[in-house]
Amino acid sequence: MSLVYITRHNENINHLENKSDYYQLLHNSFVGRPKKYADKKKKINAVIKLPDGKQLLTGSQKSEHKTMGYSETPLREPCEFLRKNGGVKWQRKRDHTCPKRDALMSPVPRLEDLKKEKRDKEKKKVNFIKKNVLCIKDAAAKWHPPQYIDFHTGTPRKLQNSGLVPQYVCSGVFGKVPCYLRALKRHTLEACRMEQTQMTERCKFNEASIRQLPPEERENILMGLKQHFNDVFKAYQAGSLYTDTISKRLRKSNLEKELRQLEHDIFLLESNPVIYVSEF
Repeated sequence: MSLVYITRHNENINHLENKSDYYQLLHNSFVGRPKKYADKKKKINAVIKLPDGKQLLTGSQKSEHKTMGYSETPLREPCEFLRKNGGVKWQRKRDHTCPKRDALMSPVPRLEDLKKEKRDKEKKKVNFIKKNVLCIKDAAAKWHPPQYIDFHTGTPRKLQNSGLVPQYVCSGVFGKVPCYLRALKRHTLEACRMEQTQMTERCKFNEASIRQLPPEERENILMGLKQHFNDVFKAYQAGSLYTDTISKRLRKSNLEKELRQLEHDIFLLESNPVIYVSEF
């Protein structure tokens, strides 16, 4: 399916009397384009047909008007067939003019000046090989690190870090606490001091931080513990005696642990009639 690309909106065909006028209108408004200049982005130069048969390639990016083509393709005249040099002749529009230069261009340098400049550049180049040789002659001699030989093949080994010479004992940090441990200790002391100050402030704010547990509340807690102990003991007795799986063993051990804890709490409440509770 073809798409129509229209840029002229003043075209009106209602008042055309015959087909020749319509074809003449299409012929005047249609602008062809060469296939070799078409691209994917459709940024092509417009083409204008001149009276002498040549087609002028202008500098515009898009054609002014495009249609779907002739409804009836007009035939060429018989004299136009098989004629020498009767093809399309392209001619580019020559409307470009070079801008005038306000500032004068610099003169062309002479050959002698160029040679002199080249010689000066070569003189400024540094001979690094000669410079390195002189530096090595003037440099102090480098001695190899101390070595020892303790094998019959004569293989030398470095004396440093071998353990034959006291190295770390003579250093200044030997036998001292490392700096990172001192920093950690200082940080820990500061954190403990800050926590102590916060505790004292909280205790000042809560003056009545300890109270005696009333007998009624103690009896209620004791009754609740005993009731919970009976429930757990009933669940323990209702369990299976044959513990062949891991889940059964875990359930039995958890129930025994909970019964032991309840017995300890009940004994603690019964043996101590006076109990103090911290509100902090």
